Amino acid sequence: MSRTLSFLQQVLDLKPVYADTDFAIMRHDNMEFMLHSDASYHSNPLLGLLKQGAMRGTGVELRLYGIDPDAAVTQAQTLDYYVLQEATDKPHGLREAYILDPNGYIWVPSVAIHHDV
Repeated sequence: MSRTLSFLQQVLDLKPVYADTDFAIMRHDNMEFMLHSDASYHSNPLLGLLKQGAMRGTGVELRLYGIDPDAAVTQAQTLDYYVLQEATDKPHGLREAYILDPNGYIWVPSVAIHHDV
């Protein structure tokens, strides 16, 4: 839990509403979401997969709009997190980056691309 909380706070500038060793509520703008440690689950089926060597977040992409992807990449690299893709302008009008957290989840901070007319 502590590694994930550090990543979310230091790289994506998310704010904890509440956090302890097994549970946290994080905030970005008006959105809140929860994190649970393995110990907080009694018999979650995911735990069996993890014992077989599966990486927890493989294939999960979490997108956060309104977080500067360039700043997030710089911070991630400074803290030795793995950047899958540096901040890039995309055809759909967003500038976004892909950053891997300690549990294998892919976080995609993004902002709208502003074109001068």
